[in-house]
Amino acid sequence: MRHIIPISGKDSLATALVQLKRQPDLPYEYMFNPTGAELPEVFDWINKVELYLGKEIIRVGENLEDIIEDYNFFLPSGQARYCTRQSKIQPMEKWIGKDECTIYYGIRADEVRKGYVNPSGRITVVLPLDEENINIDGVYEIINHHGLKPPTFFWKQVYDKVCKIIGGESVLKSLLKDWQIDMIFAWRSRANCYFCYNQRQYEWCGLLEYHPDLFWNAESMEHKGGEKTYSWNSNRTLRWIYENKESIVDKRVKSIVKIIDKLKQGEMNFNNNEDGFNDVLSTASCGLFCGK
Repeated sequence: MRHIIPISGKDSLATALVQLKRQPDLPYEYMFNPTGAELPEVFDWINKVELYLGKEIIRVGENLEDIIEDYNFFLPSGQARYCTRQSKIQPMEKWIGKDECTIYYGIRADEVRKGYVNPSGRITVVLPLDEENINIDGVYEIINHHGLKPPTFFWKQVYDKVCKIIGGESVLKSLLKDWQIDMIFAWRSRANCYFCYNQRQYEWCGLLEYHPDLFWNAESMEHKGGEKTYSWNSNRTLRWIYENKESIVDKRVKSIVKIIDKLKQGEMNFNNNEDGFNDVLSTASCGLFCGK
């Protein structure tokens, strides 16, 4: 029986740390699904985690840009979600092969979702965080205790603008925990592929600001489909996002200020994602395989 823990973000890392404490003598295999489209911050963090665990995090994945080229640059989307399947899931299935295994997924107690289960029935799913009643607060407590917080993608421009409007940094710190501030002022919601179609327009603006070379590489892919052209964002091309960056960033600032005002007035509660707070955070991903 193999014991596999995929690691790609805060929840999956907390899962590994919790499971190690629960059953330290099992022969765990740690796995990461690279696509060749990761941000450099992600690999810096993976390397740090690998050193802490004292064991290799096995890379199991396929180059996504090559896969997209095979599709003649018909870009992935919510309706054509071949990217995760071919770059992450299928390589993982091939790596597991016909072995019986247990996979430990990072699903928290405050979430309602299921882990991936192969139809063969050879995979048993275990959810340590859920079983130990660990929510998002508990996850941050665990990873911060070990000094292994994933990249925050802190967006200084947005942070400074918000602080100027609301009356200073002290207002934020009086209302929010450090990890909540990290979430709100991140320029991307998950550490997934830099050209992920799930990104909001403001996340593309963050990529443009912090990794312009990657932004323009993604933009060039919108023009490589021959007579047909496709865009990563369902509503706008990346060229349009570039041309409208200032207004998109200002909209993000206004959204955060609105939330801060509601928190100050007691009209919103950050806990339990009440009142649509996640809509303001604009968190999206490709599920358990991407930055979870």
